[in-house]
Amino acid sequence: MYVRSLSINGLADLPSFRADDMGRQVRVKGPSPAASAVGDGLALVFAALSERALCHLLLRWGLIQTAAEADISVEGLPVQATWSDRRLAKSIVAEQGNRTVRARAEVLLDPPMSTNLRGHAAREPRLAVGLDGAPTVAIEVSAFFGASWDVLSISVQSVVIGGERFPVASNERPPWLSWLLKTIGERFVSHDETIDHAAKVLAALISPSAERHAPISQWQRLTPPDFGHVRAAQLDSGRAVFLADDRPVSRHGAGAVRALEQSVSATMMGADVMWVGAAEVRRTVLTEGDESPLEQLWTIDAAGEIDPTGQDTIRTILPFGSTEE
Repeated sequence: MYVRSLSINGLADLPSFRADDMGRQVRVKGPSPAASAVGDGLALVFAALSERALCHLLLRWGLIQTAAEADISVEGLPVQATWSDRRLAKSIVAEQGNRTVRARAEVLLDPPMSTNLRGHAAREPRLAVGLDGAPTVAIEVSAFFGASWDVLSISVQSVVIGGERFPVASNERPPWLSWLLKTIGERFVSHDETIDHAAKVLAALISPSAERHAPISQWQRLTPPDFGHVRAAQLDSGRAVFLADDRPVSRHGAGAVRALEQSVSATMMGADVMWVGAAEVRRTVLTEGDESPLEQLWTIDAAGEIDPTGQDTIRTILPFGSTEE
């Protein structure tokens, strides 16, 4: 699956934004606060579907400093998050009197997800109508900061499959739709430079789970050939490091270490869509070819086709809930 269009309303650094007809590689022009805010809006869509994604968004916004600080309430999907600081959140929204950020994404489903959904069409005839043609799901989400600025209410406002709208309230949402939204939420990762990626590889290497062990060979195939044999190892101190031909990868420079870390996020988080910001790893190896780990990669670079600050690329956003294009 991958995101074909994205709309964002209400962020301080990006009051309004829309991009359509996106492909496997999405390059946002930057770096700039507006470019980073595109990543915030993208992450917000998935944060409404996944507790992990919501936790990372709180970290991304600086509202918490460690994942352990996250206090998230879940009712099938995430509904609320709280934190201790009452100052930082005020700088996130464009209009403090409003305190709401909205995002809408159109997601193109992959064949296995489409097949699973079609299995429910006999009991939900409108689902068969919605899946006729390209299997797309338009998801609109809303995040509302409380007056105390230490609580966030987050919810899915609408789900449209094809041209068919389905109920999203927790007491009305059909089980197949809950499955779909949770599955979509699990397919996104925002690369986090604060994670110990070498330790993550090492933990996967020694895990008895074949599912966790399998991505290691894929990660190694993504490393530049001139690095030699790359692996994770544990020093006597207990710290995990990356080695290339049994010598520290840092010999190749800080960019080489970041490239390996980005490859870890791409291969070991079960994601289809990844926001990485400034990319060190070659984009094509992550999204092109039968063995590529991702369906879509979002990056920031000076030559990006999507300019979030340019009047020619920011278009009027339709009212939320509208299905017209």
